[in-house]
Amino acid sequence: MFKRVSASILCIDYNNKEALIKAVEDVENARANFIHFDVMDGKFVERKTFDHNLVNFVKAHTCLMLDVHLMVENPESVVGDYIKAGADIISFHYEATKDAKALLKKIKDKNILAGIAINPKTPAYKIKDIVESGLADVVLVMGVEPGNYGQTFIPGSAEKVAEIHELNRNVYIEIDGGVNVKNSKLLRKVGADILVSSSTIFNAKNMRKTVRALKGNDYGEQIAKFFKKHN
Repeated sequence: MFKRVSASILCIDYNNKEALIKAVEDVENARANFIHFDVMDGKFVERKTFDHNLVNFVKAHTCLMLDVHLMVENPESVVGDYIKAGADIISFHYEATKDAKALLKKIKDKNILAGIAINPKTPAYKIKDIVESGLADVVLVMGVEPGNYGQTFIPGSAEKVAEIHELNRNVYIEIDGGVNVKNSKLLRKVGADILVSSSTIFNAKNMRKTVRALKGNDYGEQIAKFFKKHN
């Protein structure tokens, strides 16, 4: 089954508007499904990135869906800004809010896909009730400690994806951090629906080929190799 790819702009110079527009165009041409925004406030994680204004800017330059991942304290206080900015998916951290269900409902009431994210140290059973309730459209599993791109995938993250998949087979499971072509096959197999990648995509020699490999959509390539070999 082919999956979806969300290209994170974390590793590019997103403050350079020309470079950002070019990156968005490249991602569109590579046939990724979403633009992924890793929003960090310098409190929930040490690093600080950007806010809703960047989401609003990109909205005017792409037809792709915008996938916002809030790594912020008290997400309730800022989620309205991202709704207005045009986000299509908004995920916030279970560890950062006291009433996850209420916030999920607030997002869903605006006809936006609502996601709950969990850190590597948070076990799947902690969100069992939320996942089974159906309030979350997306569950975002962190494959690395939140804060920086280019980290090594944490062992056990794939098992967590599988656990959540068993809890609710109708929820979209997103895996963020340490995702590459090599481990994408396992992640797809255990139930990941959306694979987030930054450096693997933007540092690729052939972005379209890399996105296709992450999706698991390499059938056409196999056919081409077959005919080349037998002609």
